[in-house]
Amino acid sequence: MAAQVTPMPRSVCVVGGGIAGAGTAYALPEDVEVSVLESRSVGGRLASRRREGCVYDHGADHLRLADDDRAELVKAVVGDTLIEIPEPIHQFEADGTITDRPDEFTRWSGENGIDGIVWAVLEAAGADVEEGATVTGLACDDGEWVVSTGRDSRRFDAIVLATPAAATAVLLEAANWDAPVRRRLADVAADVPHQPVDVVALHYPFELDVSYYGLVSVERASDVVWLGRQECKPGHVPDGESLLTVQLGTLWSAANAGARPQETALEVAHRVAPLVGDDRLREPDWWDHHRWGRGLPSGGPEASLCDRTLEYDLAVAGDWVAGVGQAHAALDSGLAAGRKLAEQFGLEPVV
Repeated sequence: MAAQVTPMPRSVCVVGGGIAGAGTAYALPEDVEVSVLESRSVGGRLASRRREGCVYDHGADHLRLADDDRAELVKAVVGDTLIEIPEPIHQFEADGTITDRPDEFTRWSGENGIDGIVWAVLEAAGADVEEGATVTGLACDDGEWVVSTGRDSRRFDAIVLATPAAATAVLLEAANWDAPVRRRLADVAADVPHQPVDVVALHYPFELDVSYYGLVSVERASDVVWLGRQECKPGHVPDGESLLTVQLGTLWSAANAGARPQETALEVAHRVAPLVGDDRLREPDWWDHHRWGRGLPSGGPEASLCDRTLEYDLAVAGDWVAGVGQAHAALDSGLAAGRKLAEQFGLEPVV
């Protein structure tokens, strides 16, 4: 009787610790060794900050789980730390008129910030996560991928670039990888258009008397396109206080790229006050500002191009791969990349 052969464990390097990278790690079966290298902090644009007892999501303001399969997965993985935002979203016209808006899905954040969702998915995946690990070079050598950082070089059976389009292009352009698809994918990634987005947080020592969680502009080209009340997320803001996150339109953000953060914050406060109908909002007691220089991708690679890299045990994931700057799209992209790699190994993906 022939001896049973135990398959050697596979190793995968996921470059990028955002929701796309987390989705990839989760979809890979548990007998695959997954290392996640994140140059900054886990979360990517699912980013949260903490200040004076408050938690506020200053990238993606929420995660929407309209798809039943996606909702079931995230709820099961994140568990009790996933919090529902029950208040509705209203919309406003160019003249400031606020009206009801059909709400076709529920929105969610994490108990201690939306980045907690990414951490929960990574922990459920059993991935080895390294923050502050910047990948400086890639090479395909004798059927393996050599990933270099400022610390060391390591070998993996496969690699997933769950990085922004510009970073993906840089890594591929410099990679020691002799395949025609490398240049084609690098060029496509470099050409993906992105638009900047400014986000301002405004804090007030009083409660707002309004019924909605968020306001969204009907004309997406307006100066203010989104206003979210962080106090509607349980545990994010102490009782008796208000904390607004305001997303500015891409045209405004591009035109005011040189503005000082304080100027931007105070201008936003003066725009928010008449929109909400509360003049006290002109004077926040503290504010914060973040500029996402490449905040919103529009367009992405053809699926066939991404599939061609799989024969080299390389996959790409992210909102730019999905072609839309939405957190749920980035998650779906990561799950798909993990599934395809598992199938490339001849293994059954988790989802």
